[in-house]
Amino acid sequence: MTLSRTKGAKDLGHEAKRRDLLEKMTLHLMARGGERASFRDLAAAAEVSPPTLRHYFGDRRAVIDAVLEECLRRGRIGLEAQRASDLPFEASIHTYARSLVNALRAEKTVRLGDVFALSLAEGLMDPSYGRPALEHIVEPTLQALEARLQLHIARGEMRADVDPRMAALQLVSPLLLACLHQDQLEGAHLRAMSLEKLIASTCGAFLRAFATSPPVWGTDEPPAPALAAADWR
Repeated sequence: MTLSRTKGAKDLGHEAKRRDLLEKMTLHLMARGGERASFRDLAAAAEVSPPTLRHYFGDRRAVIDAVLEECLRRGRIGLEAQRASDLPFEASIHTYARSLVNALRAEKTVRLGDVFALSLAEGLMDPSYGRPALEHIVEPTLQALEARLQLHIARGEMRADVDPRMAALQLVSPLLLACLHQDQLEGAHLRAMSLEKLIASTCGAFLRAFATSPPVWGTDEPPAPALAAADWR
């Protein structure tokens, strides 16, 4: 007699299969070059039929949503670590900026820059994909920095009249755009830039605008030691 599996065992098997499919599709989506992947392309990358892929996820939008959500799940621990810092304001901002750039450009199969590129491309190409991009990638990144800045405001190191959300956008945006320009858009071959100098310049401007006391470091001085890329995502 064959014993049927319990519901819990079936659920675990279903989730394990979903994770396996997600990993294969993520690698396919993050590979640079080629056209936007269709639902059939994603099924082929996952090594299943389109009906099977639809059984596990639904339509293409649901697949992209699940891929981005899985990216967030895998990076949650590192992302949470960015929400706070015991360092003084100036060192904290330099460390954050270096950590972000390191993660965006990390030498691994799926870089944070690749995840941002996918989420922005999908969201800008089709507004119906915008919410998953915001919920799973853009907003968690901004909100982690906002929480960090709130702590510096509470300590009296950062101006209390500053909106942390606005400030987070001002710090993240130039660093993110520069990394996408150099790597995903291959701007390094067209017009290379020194990201080290950009980090110093961006942090210097940020600190001069928002610190309650003048920054100590000059824009050409080295920043504080940064977290490894693996600590981010």
